[in-house]
Amino acid sequence: MIKSGAASAKESSSNSGEDLLTTLGSQSKRDNLQSDDAMKDPTPTMITLPLEPASGGTFCVRFTVFASDDASKPRQIFGSRARNLEDSFRVYRAIVDTGSPYLVLPSFGPETKKRRFLEWTKTAYASTQEMEDSLWLSNSEYPSTEEIYGAVKGQINWKLSRYMFRDPRLQIRPNSNGDSQYLSTLPNSNMPNASGVVGVLDDALTNEATGGGMIKPYALLGLIQNSNPNADRNRFPDPRPSFLEQECITTDHGDTSTANEEYQIKSFSINGPLRELTLSTKSMIPATAPAMPLVDLRTVGDFVDHYAVVVDSISFDGISVSSQSLKDFSGSLIDLPIVAVFDTGLTGCLMIRPFWDVMQKHMGAKRATFDEFGSVSLSLRGSEKQKRNHDSSVLCNIRSSIEEDPRFYVQPIDLDWFDDEQYSPYIIVLGQTFLSRGALTIDMDERIATFDRPAVS
Repeated sequence: MIKSGAASAKESSSNSGEDLLTTLGSQSKRDNLQSDDAMKDPTPTMITLPLEPASGGTFCVRFTVFASDDASKPRQIFGSRARNLEDSFRVYRAIVDTGSPYLVLPSFGPETKKRRFLEWTKTAYASTQEMEDSLWLSNSEYPSTEEIYGAVKGQINWKLSRYMFRDPRLQIRPNSNGDSQYLSTLPNSNMPNASGVVGVLDDALTNEATGGGMIKPYALLGLIQNSNPNADRNRFPDPRPSFLEQECITTDHGDTSTANEEYQIKSFSINGPLRELTLSTKSMIPATAPAMPLVDLRTVGDFVDHYAVVVDSISFDGISVSSQSLKDFSGSLIDLPIVAVFDTGLTGCLMIRPFWDVMQKHMGAKRATFDEFGSVSLSLRGSEKQKRNHDSSVLCNIRSSIEEDPRFYVQPIDLDWFDDEQYSPYIIVLGQTFLSRGALTIDMDERIATFDRPAVS
C-alpha cells in the first residue's frame, strides 16, 4: 500500500532532478543535525523475533490473538460443556512487510470458514468450527475502507484485537493517541493489557496480499510507521493507526511495585541470513557509519512514508542507465530521479508504469530483440556527508537475477501514488530476491537506511 500528498510536484519542480530531490528531502537528519549525542545514549532496548520462511521468499513471525474481552463469559462449546473463553487463542503467521503500515488479518469470509477446523488447531478450550468471529475481534471506531494491495482493490474492516508476540516486552500501548483500548481487569497476567487496531481483509485482498491465497493465508505485519496527514482524501481514505504507532517496548524491572516503562520503537532490522527481526528504541545505525538517506515520497503525493532511497545508477541485463541518460534518451525537459523502495512483502521487482515504458523503449533501441529482464543491478546513493568524506555518492550495490534466484521477475505496475506522475520520480520496488540475502536496517527518526550482507562463517 502507498499514497500521499502535500504541495503538488508540478508546482515545486523545475528542469533539474536535483530540485525534485530537494522536494523529496534526500538528505538525512544526520547531515543536518549534530549526531554525536546519539553515541552518548545508553544501550538501546532491543527485542529480536525469529523469522520463518513464508511464501515467495518472504519471512513471517508468529503472534497470538486472544479472545475478545467481550467473550469472557462462559459459552457452550464442545457440545454441552461450558468453558470460559478468556484463555482462548489463535496463532497466526504474519509476513513481515516494509511496504505497508498495518497489522492485518486474512479474511473471515465463507471460503476461509470452510477450512477453519483443519487450519486453526491452536485454539484452546474451543472448537474453531463453532466459534463466532465476534469472540475474537471487537468493533473499533473506524469504519471500513477501500484499499489497494498491489493492483487489487478490496475492503478492509477495522477491528480491535488483543494480540501478543513471542517477546512479552513488545506490547500494545494502552490508550496510545486514543487508538487502543485499555482493559482494566486481567484474569491472566500473561495476556495483553490492551487492544490494538487491526485490519481484516476481504477475500479479494486476502488472495492478493497474504501469500498463501485463500487456502492457507498469512496475516501481514506492516512496518511503515508514518502516514501522510495531507494526502488527497479524494483518492485515499483517512489513515488508521499503524502497527508501529501502536506498539512499544517495555522494560521489566522485575519489581511489581515499580511500573514498567514504555519506549517508542525508532529503528528496526530485518536480517535475512540470520532470519531475525529486531526492533529497537534507539538507532541501530551507529552515528559514524555510512548510511543512505531516506527520501520522503509524501511530498509528491504518497499516502504513507515508504522506505525509499535514491538510485545513482541502474543496470538491466548489463545495460546501465541513469536519470540523466533517460532524460537524454526520452528528450524530456525534466531530469526525473530514480528511487528504489524497499518492500520485504514482495518477491521480485516492480516498476511504476512510466519507468517501465521508457525502459522498454530504451532497451529496444539497444538491441534487436527484447523479451523480459533477466537481471537488475543498482547502485544506491549515500548521504552528502558520505560523499564529502569519501568522494563518492555510491554507498550500496544490490542486485538480483533469474540465475541467482528462480523467483526473480520484473513487472510493471500501475500505482496511484503521486499527485502528478509527469513530475514524479521513476520508482522501482525491490522485493525479497534482492533483500533476503542481507540485513535491511531502517532508522525512522534519523531517516536513514543501510543494507549489509553479513559475513557467512
